[in-house]
Amino acid sequence: MESDAMEHFHKTLLVAMKNDAFLMVMDTLVKMAEVMIERDQKERAVEILTISLQYPLRETTRTRAAALYDDLEAELCPRVILDARRLSDEITLDDLLAAILGKDVV
Repeated sequence: MESDAMEHFHKTLLVAMKNDAFLMVMDTLVKMAEVMIERDQKERAVEILTISLQYPLRETTRTRAAALYDDLEAELCPRVILDARRLSDEITLDDLLAAILGKDVV
């Protein structure tokens, strides 16, 4: 089931990217992070959220992403949060998408 959800997200990301639907890409990333949190993949989720929050988001998506991030910041080790912030300074959204999709998407 886990791979089915991630496969769905991957397909959604590819369709959104193909159609230059930037906000759909961002919505999907936040939804992925939410599922990762539910599956106790919190370190990866905070990385995605930290990077996503640096880009334009729909108001509802930004509110949800910020709430998820705040919850993780309160729960996770400060080192994990610092690492996520450093990563967000080092990679671009395209880099993140390539890492998620397992190939070069640029």
